[in-house]
Parts: sequence; structure tokens; C-alpha cells
Amino acid sequence: MMKFEIVNPYQMKCVSLKIVNIKDFEITSTDIRTINIHTLIKKALKAIYSYKNLDIKEFNKNTKGYLNDNLNYKNIVKDIKNRNIKDRNIFLSLYSYIYQHESRNYGDNVSNRLSTLLDYSEGYIKNITKEAFNQNYINKNNKGVAGGLLSTKSLKILNSL
Repeated sequence: MMKFEIVNPYQMKCVSLKIVNIKDFEITSTDIRTINIHTLIKKALKAIYSYKNLDIKEFNKNTKGYLNDNLNYKNIVKDIKNRNIKDRNIFLSLYSYIYQHESRNYGDNVSNRLSTLLDYSEGYIKNITKEAFNQNYINKNNKGVAGGLLSTKSLKILNSL
């Protein structure tokens, strides 16, 4: 059983995980070690976002509208890919949003994934990511949140768009 908490309008994090035995045999420590918690959290988040896409009204009712991500992800990717964003603050905020989104979905080599998605070199992607962390657009990785949390600096800019 997993419990998620909405951290900001764009992110959720897993705050608890409870393993329940519904069979008549004991769970050993070896059985528990074979569970990949990272993959389990990613699958749970995908299921939650799929439900959101399926029935947005019911989802907003259940979450009281706190997870109201009103940004168009495809348009943001297109604008960054076509280099349409001239303001560096907006660019870093939108990049941070894409970075945490892709980290959530593709936990492995995020730099490679972003390089392909945004049509930038992998080295440049690593530099942008470093800049986003150093200039506090993304807070350091928090337990349960792949890619870190969007900072208040990013949230202010994203909410103004």
C-alpha cells in the first residue's frame, strides 16, 4: 500500500510504503529485498497520471485541485527544442519542469533522454541541469521524488505562465 503527498501543483512524492501479506505464507527478508521500490513508485505515479488523463474532473475533485498541472508539456518541449524561449529564467524553469517530468518517467539515463527529446547535446544538457540546480530552480533530490523538487523560484515562474 502506497501513500502519496502532493508537494506542489506539478509534483507528488511517495511518503509511505506498506507491504501487506495477503497469502498464507510468511514473507522473508529475501522476498522484501527483491522488491524494486523505485520501479514500484514509478508505476504507481504512471497509474495516477493515467487516471488524471482519463477523468480530469473526478481527479481534481479527489485531489481538491492541488495537483493542477495546467502546462502543456508538448508545447514546452517544442518551444525549448526550437529555441523559442529567450528569457533565461523562464527557460531554466521550464527546463526544470521537463527535467523532473522525465526523471519521474525514465529514471535511468535522464541526460541521454533529454538530449534526444530536446535536440541538444548530452554535454549541454548536463550543463543546463547543473545550472538549474546551482541557481536553485530545482532543489536537491528528496526521498520519493525522482529528479528533485521544483523550487519556489521555479514555481513562481511556472505559475505566472
